[in-house]
Amino acid sequence: MKNIRFLLLLCLVVTVVVAKDQSPRIYSLHIRTDIQFRFATTLVTSRVANPANYSQETVFDVILPDEAFISNFTLEIDGKIYPGIVKDKDEAKKDYEKAKKKGQTTGLVSQKPRDTRKFKVKVTVAAFSKSTFNLTYQELLKRVKGAYEHKIFVSPGYPVDDMQISVAILESRDLTKVLVPPIRALNELLSQDKEQKENALAVITRPSSKSAYITYSPTADDQSTGGVSGQFIVQYDIGRSLDGGDILVVNGYFVHFLAPDVQTVIPKDVLFILDVSGSMGGRKIEQLKDAMYVVLDELQEGDRFNIITFSGDIRSYMPEMIDVTREEILKAKEFTQTIRASGWTDINGAVLRGIDLLKISKQEGERSPVVVFLTDGHPSSGVQNPLQILRNIDSANEGEIPIFSLAFGSDADWNLVKKMAIQNDGVGRKIYEDSDSDLQISGFYDELAVTLLNNVSVKYLGDAVDDETLTKSEFKNYFKGSELVVAGRLADAETPTVDLEIFSNSKDGALILTVDKDANFIDVPDTGNLMELTDFQEITEKTWAYLTIKQLLHKAEGELNQTAVDAMKSRAKQLSLQYGFVTPLTSMVVTKPEVAPDKPITPKEDATASDGSKTPPASPLTGSSSKLRAGNKPKYSADNDPHFIVNMKGLDDAICFDVMGEEGDVYRLVTDIYTGLTVDGKVVANKMVAKKAKMTHYSKTGEIKTFFGEISIKRRRFEIIVTPTKITLMSETTDWLNDTTLNFGDTQVVVDKAGTMVVVEFDDEVTFLIMRHLKSGSLLRAGKVNFLGLYIVEHKGLSDHTHGLLGQFLHRTVHLKKTKNRKGKFMGQLRVSGNTQRPRKLMATLGHRLNLATNKTVSCWMVQHNGGALLDGKITDYLIK
Repeated sequence: MKNIRFLLLLCLVVTVVVAKDQSPRIYSLHIRTDIQFRFATTLVTSRVANPANYSQETVFDVILPDEAFISNFTLEIDGKIYPGIVKDKDEAKKDYEKAKKKGQTTGLVSQKPRDTRKFKVKVTVAAFSKSTFNLTYQELLKRVKGAYEHKIFVSPGYPVDDMQISVAILESRDLTKVLVPPIRALNELLSQDKEQKENALAVITRPSSKSAYITYSPTADDQSTGGVSGQFIVQYDIGRSLDGGDILVVNGYFVHFLAPDVQTVIPKDVLFILDVSGSMGGRKIEQLKDAMYVVLDELQEGDRFNIITFSGDIRSYMPEMIDVTREEILKAKEFTQTIRASGWTDINGAVLRGIDLLKISKQEGERSPVVVFLTDGHPSSGVQNPLQILRNIDSANEGEIPIFSLAFGSDADWNLVKKMAIQNDGVGRKIYEDSDSDLQISGFYDELAVTLLNNVSVKYLGDAVDDETLTKSEFKNYFKGSELVVAGRLADAETPTVDLEIFSNSKDGALILTVDKDANFIDVPDTGNLMELTDFQEITEKTWAYLTIKQLLHKAEGELNQTAVDAMKSRAKQLSLQYGFVTPLTSMVVTKPEVAPDKPITPKEDATASDGSKTPPASPLTGSSSKLRAGNKPKYSADNDPHFIVNMKGLDDAICFDVMGEEGDVYRLVTDIYTGLTVDGKVVANKMVAKKAKMTHYSKTGEIKTFFGEISIKRRRFEIIVTPTKITLMSETTDWLNDTTLNFGDTQVVVDKAGTMVVVEFDDEVTFLIMRHLKSGSLLRAGKVNFLGLYIVEHKGLSDHTHGLLGQFLHRTVHLKKTKNRKGKFMGQLRVSGNTQRPRKLMATLGHRLNLATNKTVSCWMVQHNGGALLDGKITDYLIK
């Protein structure tokens, strides 16, 4: 993937381990990432139903990069949330097994010890039960090859009715690039194709020059028979300049991002040490040759290079480092084509010879020496004890030359390769044995092909910083397209800035960079809706803890002294528990409180919940019971003849307007293209002429009044149509059944005990209340017509782009200028702004309306003429038919 700017494997694969026909099934999958100044927080919400009459264990394999930590895991069961607790690995395992034996719904999050890029989440779902799986993981994004790349791998195995991915980005500088390429197949190999295409279903909005919001909501028709299967990718980068970077200071902690735009390149001495032992025979040696063919072309003018091949014997291509010229590169390519695989593996001898060769050349001037080492096996010749090999290399190198190590294939000694890189300020990487192995190798080299600075040292001056809390602040190399990050705690939390100097070597000699306090200290931004997953006030402390844990674990992997290893791991575990991170040293367990053991039941029987209530088996019109939300006061409603009552930011009183429709008119009340929601209302008329003006739903002239006689709510495959006498859910019609719950997936339709209202509750905090008013009721309803009222109870799950006759007011603000007319009546000049086509001004009169949901009269600013200038467009724009 040579052309990809940043290879950050932020990967998520959710795979359900299935049992035949009764297997648990995902019916909703939402994935949300908030990226705040490179710190990415991802929340995965997966809703699972178990249709079987016995509890079942569902296994989710979550593939994450080495850099990510799981920070939260919860189960939601019957409306109750059971949070996970981070514990010592062994203790968490015992708690999980104990709960599992009792048939309880429980989950365990732990990092697989043999594969640090995989997390396993086990969830035992009780009989005829549903569980909501919430997993949050966090990562500090690294900049590689000139950009950041955020990947989410998704593979549920079948179409999911409710699927949504969203990514919000807020950065310290202007975003210079935001790209969402098409979904890439899960098993797609690396490619040299440089063409940048875009995902046709992904919507990118830019609230500001420093922020972006990406949504991807494929309908069931957009998904294949196997569902969405692949990598959802977001690539972005920010503007750069030649300065000391950006510093974010919040609540006594700081994070310093350094990526100066250096134009000159430091010449390198690159030594390739390549394993050509017998195990490299066949396709491996051919792929190595192909990779070297590409890598040699990446060498820059002014660089020097050499190649050492080793098996049981060690052979140098040239006796000393040679200058990069066109002719020398062609000769080296010819040499690599003559390589043959045979013999044993003398890792110790090969690396020591390479160090000697580079140390001689290092004395000849200011250059940047680099070793690129590759092996596919274990030492089998010369010194064969891995610990002794590491000690020998450490003694010979003395930390002078970075060693970048590659473990080729599953038989390579990854532990040795990794420790060698860590001990010598390099990077270890696994190369997977596949048809794209050559591109993996050349892509790895591409990350370190150009050195801009070396011996970079960040010095925080005075006593402003607690030096003991500093993360790594000295770096051997600063490569083109990368970024250096330092974090720490201030000695005085009240100090908002830090004095510092950055010392480094460039091609032209010493380079000292500083930070402009006015330009490079990041102010606390107005984050709007971009930051919901992570509290901004905690972001610097979380980043500091994250970096500290990562660096402790990294250093422990390369340390040979066991006492020092134990001390590092102890500190890393303490921070992991303190900040709630699942690391290789901790696990997270969540358990539902104890209930009676789970007994197999037949679908004809009622399932008894832990509170003793009866839960009928699931079908399109039956499901688990649900309680109406207590204490909610709907702020947006359309009721009576019909009166629209909306509460908006900036006003103490509501705004009211009436709609004068005709029999059969259908109005679009709410619409949100991002969540697939539409709510429509059909008009019914009262054709009886009023005989008593006291009947408040008639005018004094006896004119015909209109109401809503039908409300329909649609969201992807979900559809419900409500009239005063019937409820139709997914084409199945039933009468209003008092105290009944109707289910479709995780959406609940609840009829109250009195049979006067229906609550439609979606699983992402979107709730509607429909009230019915029968002609046999009070004087208000005595007009010989049945009608409905619509109330928006919750709308957090709806996007900022929600519109419609009622929905357009969810995200608007009103500024009021209050006056009195000559009769002493209050008048108001309203200025409306927000998600509107244009800010507008209008006049309103303070009056009163009856809110039928609460049966109380409310004060409101009355707007005439069917909403008039309050609405986007004209009232006829909202007519569907």
